[in-house]
Amino acid sequence: MSAETNVNGGNPNPNTKTDNEAVETPQEELSVEELKQQLAEEQKKTATHYDNFVRARADYENLKRRTEAERAKLNSEIREKVLVRILPVVDDFERALQNVPENLKGEAWLNGVNMIEKKLKTFLEQENVSEIPAEGQEFDPRVHDAVHRDEESTGDKDVVQAVYQKGYKLGDKVIRPAVVKVGRQ
Repeated sequence: MSAETNVNGGNPNPNTKTDNEAVETPQEELSVEELKQQLAEEQKKTATHYDNFVRARADYENLKRRTEAERAKLNSEIREKVLVRILPVVDDFERALQNVPENLKGEAWLNGVNMIEKKLKTFLEQENVSEIPAEGQEFDPRVHDAVHRDEESTGDKDVVQAVYQKGYKLGDKVIRPAVVKVGRQ
């Protein structure tokens, strides 16, 4: 071995370092002002990210509230539609029971039909559906639908003289107005 090999620790190229030797890089030293500037920039980024997070969270909460309100409204509309479709069945039961011939009034099957009608009416009551009072009441175009007027009657106010089809409310909302005959009284 040559003396050169011994001087370089057995490394033939004196410009390359071995794994045992530490690689030294010059450490950049930043001034206090530069560090403060970097800190301020990072704080701005953090504030921007936090603001975006808060906005996104608020948007999500608003979406959640809107979705729940829309779902509740849709459920209410569906419920109303179903109840309105049951009303003609109730009308048919009432008409059928009002027109039962005398010779059939004691029949057992008629008691069953009466029970079905009562169950339907109980169901409507449980669902907060109520009949709109009509006959003898002052005419109210918000809840009564006048299809006939008695021109021979005289008086100061319009009064419902006959009900052709019962009207119903769901809570305070009219779901079917009463179809009536109106006259003066």
